[in-house]
Amino acid sequence: MNREATREVPLGKIKVGGKNPVWVEAMGRRYPAEAKECLREIVAAQEAGCEIFRIAIPDRDSLEGLKEVKKHVHIPLVADIHFDLRLGIEAVLLGVDAVRVNPGTVGNKADFEKLLETVKLKNTALRLGANTGSVPPRFKNKDRVKALFESIEESVGVAEGKGIHNIILSAKSTDVEETISIYEKLASTFSYPLHVGLTEAGSGLEGITKSVVALGILLREGIGNNIRISLTASQPVLETRVAWALLESLGLRYRNIQIISCPTCARRRGNVVSLVHGLRRMTQTLWLETPLTVAIMGCEVNGPGEAKGADWGLALSKNCKAVLFAKGEIVEVVPQEIALTKLLQRIRENIQ
Repeated sequence: MNREATREVPLGKIKVGGKNPVWVEAMGRRYPAEAKECLREIVAAQEAGCEIFRIAIPDRDSLEGLKEVKKHVHIPLVADIHFDLRLGIEAVLLGVDAVRVNPGTVGNKADFEKLLETVKLKNTALRLGANTGSVPPRFKNKDRVKALFESIEESVGVAEGKGIHNIILSAKSTDVEETISIYEKLASTFSYPLHVGLTEAGSGLEGITKSVVALGILLREGIGNNIRISLTASQPVLETRVAWALLESLGLRYRNIQIISCPTCARRRGNVVSLVHGLRRMTQTLWLETPLTVAIMGCEVNGPGEAKGADWGLALSKNCKAVLFAKGEIVEVVPQEIALTKLLQRIRENIQ
């Protein structure tokens, strides 16, 4: 499946699908009626690399907050609507860039048709997002992948019948294999871009691992035009950072430096862990347009030999010294206490 073969769908100032990048999406936790808190959350996510932000709209008070948020946010906003699609109609009229509708929580079919008419009138993107936890009742006795697919297929047919083609699709499971299977089926059937994610992944290491395994396989297959890592967390910042780390590891996007480092052992000649954390902290706002790999190695065995492919690197040596190298060639030997500062200075000089 060629990712670039999908239809291109306008979403605010960006386009999803076609030859465009795989965009990073996050979802808010704050109640939109609390506009200031919601805005702070969006700003934090945006600083971490969020490019599309989704907001749940559970009631009419949320619409008032959304109106205020929309004045200050310049990345695409997606209104997440369940059950009461009249809220979706109002959100579209307020100028959201997309509205997400779950086929399993559509509720009133007449309201769905009115929403589709409004979406077409305003040329707003429509995301049809199915979920194993809320497939339509008539599909619940079927295999879960089949139920997800048929619920999406049915909704796409209704939207296309209204002349709507600015559609983004998603169908999420909590299970890794089901997630891979449903997205492979969607990719082979539809030309619409796909929002890829694994739903209700959980928290911490478990949630990250499940999400990265499923999405990594799909992205490697060329499936997925924007992604969200769904984690149980108080803020969307972590899921944004994980999404970027995944895209960078696959060579699909570049934003920050790629750090390679040894796992450390008894041969280490200093605190590798501290150096790695320090380098990441010092380069959090060092956004790049081309890939850059930096190595932190604990001894002469690993660096610069094993890390000779890195653009820049630091290898700890005896007598509390550190060797700075570029593409395997030693450029300077400095005291360990100033090694990071010297390394970062060299990096900045060569990317300007």
